[in-house]
Amino acid sequence: MNAFVEGVRDILPAELRKRRVIYQTIREVFEASAYREVITPTLESLELYAGIEGLVDKSEMFKVVDDKGQILVLRPDLTMPIARLAASRFQDSPRPLKFSYLSSAFQSKNSQSLSLKEKTQAGVELIGSASLESDLEMIMLLIKTLKKVGVEAPLIDIGHADLINEIFADLKIAENEKVELRKLLAAKNKIGVKNYLRKVELAEDAEDVLLRLPSLFGSPKKVIEVMKEMPLSQETKEVLKTLSSLFARLKDLELLDYITFDPMLISRHGYYTGLIFKGYARGYSNLLASGGRYDNLTEKFGVEEPAVGFALEIENLLDYLNRTENFAEDQEKRFLLSYQSDSDMRLAFELAEDLRRAGFVAEIYNGANKEYLDFQQVNFEICLEADKLELKQNGGASAVIERNQKEALEYLILNKIEEWE
Repeated sequence: MNAFVEGVRDILPAELRKRRVIYQTIREVFEASAYREVITPTLESLELYAGIEGLVDKSEMFKVVDDKGQILVLRPDLTMPIARLAASRFQDSPRPLKFSYLSSAFQSKNSQSLSLKEKTQAGVELIGSASLESDLEMIMLLIKTLKKVGVEAPLIDIGHADLINEIFADLKIAENEKVELRKLLAAKNKIGVKNYLRKVELAEDAEDVLLRLPSLFGSPKKVIEVMKEMPLSQETKEVLKTLSSLFARLKDLELLDYITFDPMLISRHGYYTGLIFKGYARGYSNLLASGGRYDNLTEKFGVEEPAVGFALEIENLLDYLNRTENFAEDQEKRFLLSYQSDSDMRLAFELAEDLRRAGFVAEIYNGANKEYLDFQQVNFEICLEADKLELKQNGGASAVIERNQKEALEYLILNKIEEWE
């Protein structure tokens, strides 16, 4: 019998401890910026995700049928449920709404988080504000969060959802030519673009622009200067003007070193309407975060309002931290207590409770061997005997402490450990 399901996995104690530290750090950063955490249902109606361009194809969703015949899905995305929440439960609440989440999303095909069918995401959504300051807040919060969890050199790649469409309109690109061209430009495939242009008829200046676009990436100032010289419409230049204002604010805040500009940045989520961005770590290729503005998404629920947000890919973040050893886990010292006489049982339990109250991990087990101590990652063993106790460092020093008042034992134990360290 094969009891394993491809694309899902168990989370074992060592990784779970790391996750809890990361979760706590992320939650503290979000809460400090006034984003209140919500949890939406794991099961949602299929209709919630119907008709949303570029979200998740229905074939990639996990579906179940309830006892009333309604088709439900395991949520493939976490932005849609929060948009629903804002439009229904918080319809009459003051704007902007600031929500955060840390939950699982499910997709049968997932290119974002190490090909897992169940991925963990943590993110924020700011609903009800169209200001440039809101976009700026998202980018600042993402940089701060990545740095707090151990990404030493975060890199935020910024684009704009309307930019490629405006450029295509400027160059009079036919509708049936846009899909392939968009993929080639996003992949920076200059040879592919050149080969494709041989098959279609375009004006000479349009071909020149399309051949230059794959090379435009990097310093926001330099990329915008080049694009301003291109034969682009006033609408396209207005988008560039908006982005220039954002980059100027980031420069004022001394954050521009974390920023790159990619005019051809494309998100797999088709609901983005303006600013889009992706978060990376220098020297690590997998995506750590993605986000953007989605001003039309809430219209599905009868309340059209601006919104912006981002999501962290937790599995990719853990993979990065494990590879770079940037994860600083402040583990509690772990004690194992044993006793020889039944008359010492109460003292053992009381001493264990004293250690727990002091912030340590303590367990009681008579007869533990070295293999067990290592498996449980025990740092110190305390053996209660008739008139003394023996304190042993796992694989290291040992000391004998005379038994006197119970209240003094904890003090003597911790003093000895501090002396060893």
